[in-house]
Amino acid sequence: MRGAPLADGEGGFGKVFEATATDGSPAVAKFVDKMPGAHRELLIGDSLRAEQFRNVVPILDQGEHEGSWVLVMPRADKSLAQHLHQADGPLDLTETLSILSDIATALSDIGTAVVHRDLKPENVLYLKGRWCLADFGIARYAEAVTAADTRKYNLTFPYGAPEQWRHEHATSATDVYAFGVIAFRLLAGKLPFEGPDPASFQEQHLRETPPRLDATTTRLRNLVEECLYKAATTRPTATNILARLERAAEEPDTPGVARLMRHNQVEVQRRAESQAQELADREEAERRAEMFSAAVQSVTL
Repeated sequence: MRGAPLADGEGGFGKVFEATATDGSPAVAKFVDKMPGAHRELLIGDSLRAEQFRNVVPILDQGEHEGSWVLVMPRADKSLAQHLHQADGPLDLTETLSILSDIATALSDIGTAVVHRDLKPENVLYLKGRWCLADFGIARYAEAVTAADTRKYNLTFPYGAPEQWRHEHATSATDVYAFGVIAFRLLAGKLPFEGPDPASFQEQHLRETPPRLDATTTRLRNLVEECLYKAATTRPTATNILARLERAAEEPDTPGVARLMRHNQVEVQRRAESQAQELADREEAERRAEMFSAAVQSVTL
């Protein structure tokens, strides 16, 4: 039976209510209106069997009720968004690495099967001592062609990758970009891009270089900056991220390695700026081509 709505009962593209699992444990029931694309949340619970992925919130039951798809999931202790609100500032390095490792583990597991496409702190839940991914409301199979019912034009502005703003094909690299935004926020206590309106967010994600991260190690700084590369193909994979996080707390231990890391950091920054300029040039060329095409049409009419 559906209980009371949770105080923060918004669940992405649905409403969340208190519930009880068949074994008597606390659970939540998410009601998703039967609109195009909504059934994809059921696919995560059914066809993809979320319980087989590490650090992904499992689906306990599913069904239909009065015009809604219904998903029943274990009740988490809190979301990462709530945790960040309580912290009210940057997290320490040890906690940051623990959170990022949990998220990267999930991304590494789902990376060959599904693209989340809406990774953000609200969709990362603390469950049984681990941070787990939830709310696959606009998720899509990794190799599927983007279709109208995948809600391709929906994104959360502060976490939207450049390719999402350009309405292009989303891949696992799209989730890596959002991961980079989350990592930046954990370390800096703020977002790399702060909008505040959709047009500002679009401009920043497409063309601006993120501020420099100072309060962390060189290894982790470089990793986060690479996750925020504008070009999707140049971002690290989730598996690569997971491996690099194991040593992210360490600074270079020899002068030679330190010099190499500093050189790499300069190169990371250069590439980030170069990619931002390339995207800007590309958009300008497309704009000019559209203007030319419109002018030709008006002459021939």
